[in-house]
Amino acid sequence: MGGLSGPQPESPIVAELEHIESTRFSCNSYRGLPDAPAFEIVAGDLPVVVSAPHAVTHEREGRVKPSDDYAGAMALVLALWTGCHAIVASRFDGCDPNWDPIEGSAYKQALVAHVLKAGVRFCLDLHGMVSASPSIVALGTADGTTVASRPEVGAIAERILRARLEPLVERHHKPIVVDGALAARNPNTVSSTIARECGIPCVQVEVATPLRVPGKAGSGIPAGERPFKPETLGEEQAARSHPDPEAVFLTMQALAEAIRACA
Repeated sequence: MGGLSGPQPESPIVAELEHIESTRFSCNSYRGLPDAPAFEIVAGDLPVVVSAPHAVTHEREGRVKPSDDYAGAMALVLALWTGCHAIVASRFDGCDPNWDPIEGSAYKQALVAHVLKAGVRFCLDLHGMVSASPSIVALGTADGTTVASRPEVGAIAERILRARLEPLVERHHKPIVVDGALAARNPNTVSSTIARECGIPCVQVEVATPLRVPGKAGSGIPAGERPFKPETLGEEQAARSHPDPEAVFLTMQALAEAIRACA
């Protein structure tokens, strides 16, 4: 893949993730560059789009919520690596692209239009979850609803991620779950919206901190109003104090393989 021979911590893929995150998404306290558009679309050749709606700080029902740091960088690097399309939130604009109805979401409207125009056949909606989550990766299909047009796609993505990330499941003693608490069941999620409006399968993928954050791009944990319990905050700080670039690279490899297989 991309000429890389193995999951080395000094991998150029990991270096690129850190560069993109530190120069774009983590700027301005994780609100992105002030002169950046609210979201950006990268066109590709592979008929898959990776979405990162929470790449920067966002607002949901009047509450400011922290970014899923590195999710935007991962989406852009996956686009470069595989040739797929990507859409990323790039500046705080007081909206939540994964929560607001499509009627009031420029992000989702643009994504739907791009999917239909470009002939995209699969969407992977990428998110981050905290280190204290009970799983290391959570796949969401709204109990099969968002992959109903091509049921095999959800199974392909799950099979690849389970196989490729088995060493990390064992390392962290946490499983990969499907359609648990983070199942994209809300009809306004990107996954549900794309499946409904475009008639293509979409899988929401939530990646825990140890598999997503390879370094310290910003100033610690992204700012927001997430109510960390003391023990949760401690685990998150510990994960960020001892990042595992190899785990992030393995995760990127697995996601890239899933993207190609689901095209």
